[in-house]
Amino acid sequence: MKTLHDSIRFFGTAILITILFWNCKKDASPSANSIQQGNTTIQINAIFPQAAGSSLHLLQVRYNDVINAPIDVTVTFHLKNGQQKNIPVHIPAGYRHLQSWGGDNYINTLDYTGHTDSIGNGSTPVVDGSWDVSSVEITAVSCPDKEYGFKVLTGADEWTYYKPTGPVTTVSFIVNKDTVSYADYDFNTDACLYRANPMVYGFYFFTYRVSLFSARASYPLQVGTTMDIPAMVYNWNSRRYGSQPDGVDSASNGSTLRLSITNLSSTHFDATFSGKLWSSLQPDTLFISEGEIKNALLPAKVDN
Repeated sequence: MKTLHDSIRFFGTAILITILFWNCKKDASPSANSIQQGNTTIQINAIFPQAAGSSLHLLQVRYNDVINAPIDVTVTFHLKNGQQKNIPVHIPAGYRHLQSWGGDNYINTLDYTGHTDSIGNGSTPVVDGSWDVSSVEITAVSCPDKEYGFKVLTGADEWTYYKPTGPVTTVSFIVNKDTVSYADYDFNTDACLYRANPMVYGFYFFTYRVSLFSARASYPLQVGTTMDIPAMVYNWNSRRYGSQPDGVDSASNGSTLRLSITNLSSTHFDATFSGKLWSSLQPDTLFISEGEIKNALLPAKVDN
């Protein structure tokens, strides 16, 4: 029996961000009287890199935590003509856009490109692409939770990385005689969706390494809900297996795979699945047993 443990990491993102560091000169940290001090210190910095392979520049604010309070940051752009431009950055409470720095090391990142930030806020003038920027620095940081203080890092400083403590999502099953297993933090597992039209679920995990597609089913999930899964696709050992989810006969192809919800919380669900899966990608039918999903984020409902 072969065993696969596929832990998904965004090494490409980590490499890109390392490259971005080289493209940004940063001034020394500003005086502490504009930077909130507190019992718990959050490391933070800002860079203005050029995206690899593009003329596009963006403002990226980084900090090494996820906190349940908003953060207001002022980033000062120093232009080569001597002008200074102050950009207000608002990071909402609980904001999470973690980027891997290798292993379990993460940095929370907020990106501003042009006049739109990475959470879709386009109401604040952010970065003018015509600016000839010599450097950027954070000149103010505040938070309504006075427990938190901030230390602005320069490019030469070492990060104390954020280490996630949240749930780990796992998906495992036996297919014919082989055992397949995937695991990663829940925020790295893609988004499960319920499409109200045509009333079907799409369960997506680990950058689409595993995807299950239901027949017609009701929303929301409930403990004991059982649904047919006529289509399933997964990647294993650099190959793609399963059935085409959009095939013309995927809803009545002879597959007997079924998924049952075994546990629910306000944010996550567990499920089991097993049965025969008709495969349009391989000549053989796939017999799946002991399928289990643990700590998966609840599906979001979308109109179509």
